[in-house]
Formats: sequence, structure tokens, C-alpha cells
Amino acid sequence: MNLRPKLLLAFILLIVVPVAASGVVSFLYYEHLIEKKYNEQTELTMNAVGRNITNFFDEMNRLTDVNLTSSVVQHTLKINADPGGGASSLIAIGLAEKEMGPLLFQNPAISYIALYANNGALFRSTRNDPTTFKPIGYDRLRRHPSYEEAVKLNAKPLWIGPYEQEELTGKEFALFTQMRLVKDRESLSDLGIMVTQFKSSGVDEILTDFKGSEDDGSRYYILNRNGLVLLDSETDMEGSYISSSSYAAASPGTPYVSGRAEFLHVDSLVSSYWLGINDWMLVSAKPWSSLMSENIAFVKWISLLTGLSLLSAVLFNVFFVNRVAKSIIRVVRKMRLVEQGLLDIRVPVQGKDETVLLGNSFNSMTERLGRLLTEVREEQIRKQRAEMMLMQAQIKPHFLFNTLESINALAAQNEGAKIMLMVRRLSQLLRTSMHQKEEITVHEELEHVRSYLEIQKYRFEDLFSYGMDVDEGALEYRILKLTLQPLVENSIQHGFDGLERAGIITVRVELRPGAIMLTVEDNGIGMDGPTLQRVAEGKKDEKWSPMEDGERGGLGLRNVADRLRIHYGPSFGMMICSSPGEGTIIRCTIPRNKGDLE
Repeated sequence: MNLRPKLLLAFILLIVVPVAASGVVSFLYYEHLIEKKYNEQTELTMNAVGRNITNFFDEMNRLTDVNLTSSVVQHTLKINADPGGGASSLIAIGLAEKEMGPLLFQNPAISYIALYANNGALFRSTRNDPTTFKPIGYDRLRRHPSYEEAVKLNAKPLWIGPYEQEELTGKEFALFTQMRLVKDRESLSDLGIMVTQFKSSGVDEILTDFKGSEDDGSRYYILNRNGLVLLDSETDMEGSYISSSSYAAASPGTPYVSGRAEFLHVDSLVSSYWLGINDWMLVSAKPWSSLMSENIAFVKWISLLTGLSLLSAVLFNVFFVNRVAKSIIRVVRKMRLVEQGLLDIRVPVQGKDETVLLGNSFNSMTERLGRLLTEVREEQIRKQRAEMMLMQAQIKPHFLFNTLESINALAAQNEGAKIMLMVRRLSQLLRTSMHQKEEITVHEELEHVRSYLEIQKYRFEDLFSYGMDVDEGALEYRILKLTLQPLVENSIQHGFDGLERAGIITVRVELRPGAIMLTVEDNGIGMDGPTLQRVAEGKKDEKWSPMEDGERGGLGLRNVADRLRIHYGPSFGMMICSSPGEGTIIRCTIPRNKGDLE
């Protein structure tokens, strides 16, 4: 991974992520603290509300306790009045109901009192109030499930909430109904059933008082175990059902439960309190947004600090880290160009920090490296030129002396024509060897080789013969001089040494796409593998290397290969194929180049 992506990744992982995470964690932690704080406050409030509601029902229970043993109730239920009888029965019932009047006004919450005698007589006392629900008849009451339940409680109160039993309480108004078995206070025998109905205004006032005057969306509900809303502080949900998934139900073992939940499609803090009356629960729901709105300033500060931290980090990355990274990346890119050989590359520097020192050091290093490479290159060129001039300037004294003696012998024999030919070939040979230019035409190189071969044939007439196969199109191309002569010299001096048959040397020149191929082939004694290896490595002690003296000292195969490589580059050069007794093939490949022909 490059430096800039690494710095960006490190910036994100080590700065952006921790800062953002700290802001989120701080917000969540503070949110948890808010939830915990309001849970504690709500628990205190719910305990207070629950106690007030319980006190209200306890007061109603005490009131009905007194009524159960009152002489009015006892006497009324003992009246032997036939509900379907004549006028006397109706007069008795009317007088009894008139005596029940004071019971009705013991508490303003009482809506009506109904006494059901065992003989089926109904005595009732009601307020002239539109919210009062008309009591049902005795026969319907006995068939109602609540009747059996009240009898089983044996004079203990049975409470029925609003909308739970619509036949007893109606469904237009929120009314609480209490049923109790009435016993004779002397004999404890069952006298009948007392049904007392209470208005919910007393409980409504309790819920409203604790809800407060602030409109923050808080609501209080009284629910039964089925989720039926008995009372609602806002009254609009009364008689409706709320899904149990919207709140955690309290129980006798867990009288208070609170937590954050989706209540009526609103994210809220929902708390439940077990009232201890039947299976009723007091449920409080406060929208979470209203809780957070009270602490919005803190949330804004957290967001502001987190945003400023991120902004500072981004500015630090852009104006400092990014600038340093750009300086380093710029030096690295320039270094890659230097690796490609562009030593004139310089890094622009400005400023006063360490990046300027880095740029100046790079520029100084590049400049010095360029000077050193220039010096090495010039020295190498001078060395190569000197080596080539030395190799090209080599003229074997013994070859010259032996040729002159051969001419002398021909003169003694009065062979004038052969003397003329030998002298002409020798002069051509010397003229080419002493030529100042490094390159000559292929035609001139072939004439030089032909002169050398003709001279050697005069000296070793029965040793070998030669032939040339030349592509005429290659004659005008230029070639490094003294390329072919050392190769044919190698065949004569070494390839035919000890050969029992006549040697044959073949020189070929072929045109190839973009190149010229020169081949010297002989049928001499050949070379084995170790000898070829020594020739390739240029060993001083190998058989075919130049000797210290004598005519056998020539330029050598390795020298020719080195000259071709130095002059034409590594893509061109010489290849040798040989095996013992099979002769040798030497192939040189050079580029096509006509140059400036004179």
C-alpha cells in the first residue's frame, strides 16, 4: 500500500473513528444516564400515584364495610317484599329506598347503591346524574359470572373496572363497580348482594394532578391483565386495548418495571406499577423526545465538540500530514525516474522544515550521482575505445615475417606473377588492418579475409581450401573491421591442427530481417564441451586463446565476441557450435547499418 492511502487509513482509524466513537459513546452513555435518572424519578412518582389510587379504593372499601353492617342495609334486605307483588310491596320498597338515601351521600364518588335480596327484591338509591348506569335485574345478576365470584369472596369486595363488564358498568362512562355479599350481622347468614357504583373522577383527579400542567406528552393509564384501558389521563384511549408488546407488565413479585419501548408507535419511557387491586396496573408513558428535549443543550454541546474535533483533525490532515506526505511522495516519484536513468531530475523545495532538507539531499545526491555516472561512462568509453584500437592494431609479426620469406622463396624461383599477387594481397591486408575507421563495408571485410586466405594458401597449399557464399545485397552494409579474419585464422591454426584430411573453410554472408548473419564453417577437429566452456568464459589458459608469442597468437574467439558485444550491444554477438571430429560453425549476428559510405 502506498504512503498516502496508509496515512489516510491511519487518520480514519486512529483519529476520525475514535473521535466519532467517543461522541457516540458519550451520547449513548448520557442517554443511559437520562433513562436511569427518569426511571428513578418515575418509580417514585408511580409509587406515589399508586398509593393514592390504592388509598382511594381502600377508602371506598372502608365505606362499604360500614354500609354492610349498617342497620339500613340489614333491615332493607330483611324486608319481605315481593318484587312482583301488590301495592303494599311497592310501598315497602319505596320506603326502604328512601331510608337508603343518606348512604348515597356518604361520598361524592358514589353513583348508586343497589341491594339485591335473596327473594329477588331490588332496592336502589341513585343520584340524578346522567353518568349513572341503571342497575340490572336480579335474575340477570344471578346469571352473571361476577355474581358467583362475589359469593365466593364471602363479603370481601369484588371490584369491576370500567368497560370490563359492560352489562354491569355500561360503556359510555368510566365507572367502577363493587359487588359484596351481605351477611346477617347476628346469624352471619347470607342476606343478599350489595352493588355500589363509583365515579372515576376521584382517580382521574389523581392522574391529572401527577401528570402536571406541562404538556410534555406524558400519560397515565390503568390497565387490566388483558391490556384493556380502564382509565386514561387523556380519556381518548379508555375502553381500548394496548398490545402487551408495548409495555412490560408488572406483577406481585415485580411491582415496578420500567424501560424504553415503542408505545403506541412512539419511542417512550414506559413504566408499570402493580396496584394490588384485582390485576390492575398503573402504566406511565413519556415520549423519549420530551426527555431529550430537556437536555438538548448537552446534546448540542456533545455534537459541537465532536464536530470541532473532527474538523480540527481534518484540517491537521490536510494542511500538515498531507503536505508532508506529498513531499515524500514527490521525492519517491522523482527517485523512480532516477532509477530509469533520468539523472537531470530535481525536486522543487520551499519552506524551512525537514522536508526541505530531504529535497535538498535528494537533489544533491542526484547531481553527484549524475557526475559520477558521467565520469564512469566517459572512462568506460575511453577504455573500450583503447581496447578496440589495441585489438584492431594487432599485427602478428611472425605472420608478416613468414609471408615475406614466402615471397623471397618465390623470387628465388623466379615466380614473378605469384610474387605480384602475394605482395598485392599483403598490401591489402596491411591497409585494412591499419585503417583508421572502426567500421568498413562487408565487401572490404570479405576482401581482407580473401587476402588472408590467399596468403595462407600459398604457404599451406595442401592444408585447406575455402569458399564464399555471399548475399550481394549485404556488401554495402558496414561491419566492424577484423571480424571475420580471426575466425578463419582460428580454423586454420587450430581447427586443422593434426587433421589427416584436407580442410575446407566456408564463409557465408546472409541478410536477415534487421540483421546480417556472418558464418564461418570448417570441417576441422572441432571442440569438446570443456573447451567450449573455456572459450565462453575467456580463460587465459584455454587452447584457443591468444598466445604470448608466435603466429598462433591471433585475436582469439573471445576477443571477437567481446568486440561485437561492446560495439553492437547485448542483442547481437557470436555463437559457436562444435563437437569433436565434426568441425566448427561460428555465427556472428550484427545489425544492418550502411552508415556514411565514402
